[in-house]
Amino acid sequence: MAKEYLVVLFPHKRRVKINSQFMGHTNTKLELEGGRYEVTLGPPKNFTPESIEIDLKNTASLMPMTVEFERLEE
Repeated sequence: MAKEYLVVLFPHKRRVKINSQFMGHTNTKLELEGGRYEVTLGPPKNFTPESIEIDLKNTASLMPMTVEFERLEE
């Protein structure tokens, strides 16, 4: 499998969960195998959407896929 790259954007540093496992932090480049993933953030649950499903393919280290979570106002 080819290496693919993902950046999960969020206004604050937060742990990133990929398929229910912690795999890194927001706003940094993650290196994964290509494929389908469910991406969400670690607690607290003050973000939207709850999760994002992606098909990670055709990326490069200098052109990673990006997904973005927004902070909910408390």
